Amino acid sequence: MPVSHFKNAHILFSNNEQSLLEAQTLLATIGFADWKKARQIFQRLGTTAETQSALLEILPAVLIDLQNSAHPDQALLNLEHFVEKQKRPVDLYATFAQEPRSLEMLLQLFAGSQFLSEVLMSSPDFFNNFKNPQKLVQPKSHAQLDEEIWTMLDNCTNYTACLDALRRFKKLELLRIGACDLFGLLELETILSQLSLLANRITSASLTLASQELQISAEGFCVLALGKLGGRELNYSSDIDLIFLSQKNTKAFQRLGQKLIEILTQATNEGFLYRVDMRLRPWGRVGALVPGVEEALDYFDKSARIWEKQAWLKGRRIAGDESVGSTFFKHVRPQIFQLPASDVSNEIQKMKKEIESNLTAKGQKWGEVKGGKGSIRDVEFLTQYLQITNGSAHPEIWSRNTLDGLARLALGKFITVADYHTLTEGYRFLRSAEHYLQIMHNQQVHKLPEDERELHFLAIRLGFEGKNAGKAFVDRYHEHSKAIHALYKNIFSAQKSEGKTEQEKQSSGTEDETVLQHVKRLSDAYKKTFSSEEITEHARLLEKVHHDNPCEISAERLDQKRWRITVAGYDFPGELSLICGLLFVYGLDIEDGAIFTYEPVQENDTNNSTRKAWRRRRFHPHKTTSTSSRRKILDVFTVRCINGDVSEATWPNYHRDLNNFLRELQRGMQSRMQGELAKQVARVLKNITSTSTTLLPVEIAIDNSSAENYTVLRIDAPDTLGFLYEFTNALALNGVYISRVNVTSLRGRAHDTVFICDAEGNKIVDKRKQNQLRAATVLVKHFTHLLPQSPNPESAMLHFREFLSQLFTMDDWPFELATLERPEVLHALANLLGVSEFLWEDFLRMQHQNLFPVLTDVEGLGKRIPREKLEKDLQFALLTRQDFEDKKKGLNEFKDREMFRIDMRYIQNLIPEFRQFSQELVELGEVVLNAAYHICYDQLFQQFGLPLHADGKPCKLSICALGKFGGGEIGFGSDIELIFVYSEEGKTNGERAITNAEFYDKLVIEMSHAIVTKREGIFEIDLRLRPYGKAGSHAVPLSVFQNYFSPEGAAWNYERQALVKMRHIIGDATFGEQVITTRDACVYTSEPFDTPNMRAMRERQIRQLVAGGTLNAKFSSGALVDIEFLVQGLQITHGANNPALRISNTEDAMHALHEYDILQRNDYEHLAAAHIFMRRIIEALRMVRGNAKDLNVPAVDSEQFAFLARRMGYSTSEQLQQDILSHTGFVREAFKRLLH
Repeated sequence: MPVSHFKNAHILFSNNEQSLLEAQTLLATIGFADWKKARQIFQRLGTTAETQSALLEILPAVLIDLQNSAHPDQALLNLEHFVEKQKRPVDLYATFAQEPRSLEMLLQLFAGSQFLSEVLMSSPDFFNNFKNPQKLVQPKSHAQLDEEIWTMLDNCTNYTACLDALRRFKKLELLRIGACDLFGLLELETILSQLSLLANRITSASLTLASQELQISAEGFCVLALGKLGGRELNYSSDIDLIFLSQKNTKAFQRLGQKLIEILTQATNEGFLYRVDMRLRPWGRVGALVPGVEEALDYFDKSARIWEKQAWLKGRRIAGDESVGSTFFKHVRPQIFQLPASDVSNEIQKMKKEIESNLTAKGQKWGEVKGGKGSIRDVEFLTQYLQITNGSAHPEIWSRNTLDGLARLALGKFITVADYHTLTEGYRFLRSAEHYLQIMHNQQVHKLPEDERELHFLAIRLGFEGKNAGKAFVDRYHEHSKAIHALYKNIFSAQKSEGKTEQEKQSSGTEDETVLQHVKRLSDAYKKTFSSEEITEHARLLEKVHHDNPCEISAERLDQKRWRITVAGYDFPGELSLICGLLFVYGLDIEDGAIFTYEPVQENDTNNSTRKAWRRRRFHPHKTTSTSSRRKILDVFTVRCINGDVSEATWPNYHRDLNNFLRELQRGMQSRMQGELAKQVARVLKNITSTSTTLLPVEIAIDNSSAENYTVLRIDAPDTLGFLYEFTNALALNGVYISRVNVTSLRGRAHDTVFICDAEGNKIVDKRKQNQLRAATVLVKHFTHLLPQSPNPESAMLHFREFLSQLFTMDDWPFELATLERPEVLHALANLLGVSEFLWEDFLRMQHQNLFPVLTDVEGLGKRIPREKLEKDLQFALLTRQDFEDKKKGLNEFKDREMFRIDMRYIQNLIPEFRQFSQELVELGEVVLNAAYHICYDQLFQQFGLPLHADGKPCKLSICALGKFGGGEIGFGSDIELIFVYSEEGKTNGERAITNAEFYDKLVIEMSHAIVTKREGIFEIDLRLRPYGKAGSHAVPLSVFQNYFSPEGAAWNYERQALVKMRHIIGDATFGEQVITTRDACVYTSEPFDTPNMRAMRERQIRQLVAGGTLNAKFSSGALVDIEFLVQGLQITHGANNPALRISNTEDAMHALHEYDILQRNDYEHLAAAHIFMRRIIEALRMVRGNAKDLNVPAVDSEQFAFLARRMGYSTSEQLQQDILSHTGFVREAFKRLLH
């Protein structure tokens, strides 16, 4: 929301009744929990006429910054306290007016950390650093910290003053580091390194103070760090794990050690320095505080347990006599890598199990980022295990630091590249969450808040946006935890299997006969999907199944909202739809699942008699007497509560209801039960409000070669409530038998693989039947997506099944479907099914290509329409449009029609290269925007006149493109990034004169409203890169543009970097050149590209936008954004001396960098190939999914990945996987090597 929306902020100082109502609305919109308290604070901020006047000038900016903050109430309260510290508040307000960025940063700090806010209150002069964030972000070195510490200590008059000075120094350093963290200016590795270095140097200085105070020489005394400090990965509020060693165990050294601990831990008026944990010393609490080296070595050799030796993996000297530490580590480090792998594995798993058990006992199972399942500990233990067990033969893989250790393990191929990214991205995500939890109050917090409001605040601080930020954060947390825990289990399970003795292997081979018979009836995929423990449990459940109890279930709670449900029972026609539908009735949505059915018993008979026996047992189970030969099902689902929670008491009720349904199926009452369940599902739907009626493409592949006995149906579609229920029901109605289903729901998409056959047990090879399946699937998908908007869901549901079952009995059903395009048929069908006409109009008219990919005008589609003809066609389309609204309508009809046409040309492979596709879309975009500009400008001109400078000359305007639009690289689902710059301030010359700022503000708003987007983000005008973003004006004069983006200006570095893609497209061409020249002076200076700041931003992008355990083709490390940022970084570094490098298109910029020998031939060719590849994979994903934002590459072993490979023209999935690894690997290496 721009500043202009808060122009009425003065009402906060008015006390009439109307103003109070408006104030309540205004403050509630911003997000205050207590609007009355907020209003009172604002009034106290402007108690005098002078302060109120100064405050009113900046109040709109204050309000927008508070609205964008993580915690408006906390930020405002801290602002009041900060203002109280000022001698002249009006001077601070003046600073805010001149430096709006400093206000934004201040409020961001106040919302993000109460602890750091209080540190700033005690040292308000530190605020001046916010005016120059580039100085703030410069990491401090070992020598610099020592110099600052001792300059400070040398000015202290006594020992007590030194203690207080050290504490003040530490708090100010935490403020520096934490502020950079909250502002997103430094990446995690730098934050961890700076926190650790700070603890290092403070500990070293404290040792010197202790030595001076006691007059005991520290020669022969050594301080070793373990844990996070040892690994240079300290938290904001970590204990520091220390061990003291000495050449000889003397009383003097014992006193020195005690004094050092006292200095570090003692609380003074300035607080304490660090909590110190000495429990890892030899013999723990009962051991000497400062053992001699020989004693410590003797303990390590004879008494140290495996977990203690594991802890020493991170050990390093941080203070004192270096020779003492060197002697100790030289002896112990080789021993660490000689530990038996099985012993290390067992010890680590035992420790991890104890940690999790303790958390469970405390009721802290969910949200534990440090010690829970899939937590930081999983990554650390996994890394240490692989280093210890492989480090003897490969010493190069050892590192104290977790992230560096993972990189070394990946380089040595001890983990795959994919696993490396899963672990590092998950670790960074969890460590960042842990940091933001601790930085709030400087407390040791590792658990996510359960309160939704607090979760929302945390999510906003971590960079998630919008009203659903909390949910998006929790979803990302679950993704990372699940992916990390799966890797943890897989690696330790593999070790356990490899470590078995021959006797254990023989013992494990003699499984229970019941389990063997159970597994024998299922496909090989079943054994790959479940562990041996799970398989045993499945067999146990099936043993409980009998005629009066046709199914058994088990339920395991995964977290607050999710359960794992296992359904075991007899197999019936239509059973799966009943299981799924009843889950929906109970308020549960299926996230993923694995569904298996017993294979037929092999009989020594003819094929014909075998099929008859199979059909009899399958479709008439109530006539089958043999329980051993009966087919059974084993369905395992992960389900999420749709609203509220589901308790343990739910599952006996679900079991009872499902058994009631199945008993009716045993009696052959399939239609009756399906009708009854349909009514229950429809009643649930009435209480659900869908957020979108847009229909997105459904991708279907029918494969008769992958499975010997079944046709494989692969579905890739947006997930909708009830989809699996309706889809499986539709198959049952068409006499299709479902043997096995893999169900996956990832970030709002359903990825289902269904193994099916016809009623005779045969594959579905008939083309007509296959076409029916395709059509039915698309119909069901779209229908269930739109069903909640139906005026009568129950009626629509019941009749829809009749509609499908009757339609496919007709020989001419494709023709019948085609007739649905006729308005009168649409209207009749809408009335028949109880849904509105708009639903079916969007369903069939706008999406009919999903059902009937037959385009009548093939010849016309094959031709590119030149820009000149586009302009003439649009002029003609608008010629008869009379009023403003009618012209906008005509403009959008033209846009939608031509955009659809270009999309179809690309989809039908009528455009040979993606670049040409982009060029056609860019040309259309420019033509449409130019028309919108003239339509809106003429409308405003009639109302307000012509914008003029103060001297009466006409004001000029330049509309510039940015991002993909600026680079001429837009594709499926791209938005339109723009910035509006006008020449000077002034007024219009009409009767209703307004300022130029107001005129162009209205122009931007009208243009944004004139271009209507049917789906979010597609051809939508994006103005976020204007000066001060949402807090800034829609259009700015050139002087403001120049001041903001200049090297000394308030722009963040990423905003300045974005101007590389800037290109004038509409308005005065001469003035446009002036704007671009100004841009050049701001961006292409002699200063090198700010790589550390860019890396911090990339880390934030990955945290917000990359799902755990996945590769995002745009945002993951080594993906498209890394290529673009690498090229832009080189352009900025070298563009000052080489104007030819100032190119907005990425491919052209790479070529220019190569021409100027900045990119060597090998780098250029590989980067260019990687760029083309990533654009191809992104467009393939968008085309398949119909979603511009869902760019996660499917799991390599999934059916969706195989489908993507085929869509991209690969003959095998392995080839696509290899290309992904090759391209992303090269990009990551080049990104690190070429950007220092």
